[in-house]
Amino acid sequence: MPALRTPRSIIAALLFVASHASASEQLDISYYPISGDTPAQLLQAMQDNGPQADDGSRFHGYTRWNVRWNYQTNSRSNGCVLQRVDTQVNGSITLPEWTGEHTADAKLRERWRNYSTLLREHEQGHYRFALDAAAEIRRQLAALPPQRSCEALVQQAIQLGASLVELQRQREIAYDRDSNHGRNNGLEL
Repeated sequence: MPALRTPRSIIAALLFVASHASASEQLDISYYPISGDTPAQLLQAMQDNGPQADDGSRFHGYTRWNVRWNYQTNSRSNGCVLQRVDTQVNGSITLPEWTGEHTADAKLRERWRNYSTLLREHEQGHYRFALDAAAEIRRQLAALPPQRSCEALVQQAIQLGASLVELQRQREIAYDRDSNHGRNNGLEL
């Protein structure tokens, strides 16, 4: 049986990708307690106790995220190039936890479970924008052409990374607007 051989070009490409980018992410999920015996009471508890956005608005669930990127530069005869692009995504999702669920009637428990599942999915949708931003940063920064100086390349990388994060922030705003904060996708208690 002949030995299986991998072409050197494929190995070189895999090593290039592995040495030129890395990604890390950390998502923390926390809960705030709510209580109530009716859908209206649960909704009011989330409105009163839900996480606050930077502008003071309260939400039933809330996602915060941050994307950072680092890179190494290398001066070569044809100019300065990015040798490695790393991204780090940190996120947190805050969701309600109904403390009286175990004593409620079956119909309300079922409604809560459906609502809770859809709310979690909606908030995870917010976090996906961070992951998309990080992936685009790795892809587009790695594709930057050589620059005459590393200072010029660093400035270009900073501006491009910031614009990619801002693009995802704008898409996130549209996500909430278009879905009416998940209500158009069935998020209703």
